[in-house]
Amino acid sequence: MAINTKYYFCILFAVSMYLTACNDATKLETGEKSLATMESNVDSSDISSSLRPSEKKFPATGKTKDSLELTALVRAVYTWHETKRTDDFPYKYRKQNDSIFTGIDWGEFNKNLKEFRKTQLFSEAFLLNHKDIAVSIDSSIKKTDITYRNIRDGITIWESGADDWCLCQDYPDDYWELITIDSLTVKNTTASFYWTWDKKSSPNQHKVRATAIKSADKWQLNSLEGFKPFLNGSDIDTAMK
Repeated sequence: MAINTKYYFCILFAVSMYLTACNDATKLETGEKSLATMESNVDSSDISSSLRPSEKKFPATGKTKDSLELTALVRAVYTWHETKRTDDFPYKYRKQNDSIFTGIDWGEFNKNLKEFRKTQLFSEAFLLNHKDIAVSIDSSIKKTDITYRNIRDGITIWESGADDWCLCQDYPDDYWELITIDSLTVKNTTASFYWTWDKKSSPNQHKVRATAIKSADKWQLNSLEGFKPFLNGSDIDTAMK
């Protein structure tokens, strides 16, 4: 009888391990499909795909049309940002595996800028501003003592410690799907607004100011609050105190 019981538990254990392995494989397959779906949604030719069915029911006229198109644009931008996660202002190091940086890695920066341009989600003014910021950072790094240029020391004086895209450190899951815009002002081919992921307005509502321009009947992101000329001479002096 003892032998039969031992045999029974061996069979039970084997079945349990088989079911666990099947469950893990299913989760992995589901996760891979989810990521693939997210990446395929970043289609600059049809950014309206980021709108919910209920949002597409509004009449496509006037300010409502602009609002829907701009909402779709911003969601597409942040879907792209979260899937690609490029280093906006990559550092150049003295040598491989060194911790001392000497300026901007222009080879990496220009490669990333090409990825921006491919999406057709950003205006040329946005890309030019991005390069101006990189030039500003590069120049200030070259003027700064080596004491402040060791990446192992943590957050550098050229970094905010937050994600400049969303002005945040923490954010809701899949926040790009929650984005709505408010305080929209449209003048000719220029729009200004802020976006938020919060459902209700409140004193602590998370907001990011942005602008967009329309070119060839298509909206493109023109500026984001988090990207602005970075650290002039007096800013550096203050940061080093």
